[in-house]
Amino acid sequence: MKEFLLLTPGPTNVPPRVLAKMALPMIHHRTKEFQGILERVNANLAKVFVTKNPVMTFASSGTGAMEATITNLLSKGDVVLSFSAGKWGERYRDIAKVYGMDVKSLEKESGEAFTANEVREALKANPTAKAVLITLCETSTAVCHPIQEIAKVTAASGALLMVDAISGLLCDPLRMEEWGVDVVVCGSQKGFMLPPGLGFVALNERAIAAISKSNLPKYYFNFADTLKAMKKNDTPFTPAVSLIRGLDEALTMMLEEGLENVWKRHADVSAWLRKEVQATGLKLLSKAPAAGLTAIIMPEGIASGDLIKTMRDEHQIVMADGQGELQGKIVRFAHMGAAGTMDAAKKGFAAFSDAMAKAGSPLEQKARS
Repeated sequence: MKEFLLLTPGPTNVPPRVLAKMALPMIHHRTKEFQGILERVNANLAKVFVTKNPVMTFASSGTGAMEATITNLLSKGDVVLSFSAGKWGERYRDIAKVYGMDVKSLEKESGEAFTANEVREALKANPTAKAVLITLCETSTAVCHPIQEIAKVTAASGALLMVDAISGLLCDPLRMEEWGVDVVVCGSQKGFMLPPGLGFVALNERAIAAISKSNLPKYYFNFADTLKAMKKNDTPFTPAVSLIRGLDEALTMMLEEGLENVWKRHADVSAWLRKEVQATGLKLLSKAPAAGLTAIIMPEGIASGDLIKTMRDEHQIVMADGQGELQGKIVRFAHMGAAGTMDAAKKGFAAFSDAMAKAGSPLEQKARS
């Protein structure tokens, strides 16, 4: 079986140390052994979310965790401000609509990011808003939002700042406690260097206080029950034992490296790649680039799907096409998690350059023109 380098915005490659932990013989989850693992995992999750509060783990994708924040913290009819700069902002918005929120949707053109002032103006226009929904990294466009500045605005309002950091956490800096972010959602298959299957939710005190006010139904994704079980290093339902063992190792690896160094590594790789791409004359989609991926606009006559197929078939390197209206128009070159290294980025750029040449648009000629 061929081994591919996944330069996609999830799933990402899983390090051998993590794979080895997940391959260990199964243990029962209602044992002291597993509770010890869970205690260590919960403590280390708080470190990477940069919070003193518990971080809940669910056996789900990140979308499940997003839905859980809606059903546990809000009520039908609540005014919610959705700031959508791409497909994933739209997903948070659509989940809120499904559960009967009064959603006020603000949208940006592809590649653009919202500003703190735009959030301030929206809150002034909607003073009863209960929540602000936004992404840290909008994976469909490689945009990073200024969450620290936005949090200063929402902290002075009655609205919870609910951040989808599924693609951004551990790539773009996010200091939940220090910045005053109320809710952070993440998933396992991106910066966490794990397979898909775990969703994470972190809450601050303001968000925890909102749990008792929510009147929406919840059963499996029940924050009150989950937080209660966590006090005993337990879970309300069967956890994904092997994935949590892998999470334990992945967290250990990242804390060995140091959170600041993890952020710097991603920033350095993304800065290098943007410079290389722009030196060829190609353009970037994002006007506020994220550290976990780069969206490259295709020149006229070049379909991104063709390049992606060439890289996959001839180089065993996988990148992602655009989504929705951007399909065929951009290549999303991810550099997150275990693939967020200079070596992986250089291999990816070499494969990208070869695919461009075979598509009839060699990068070297563009650089000289």
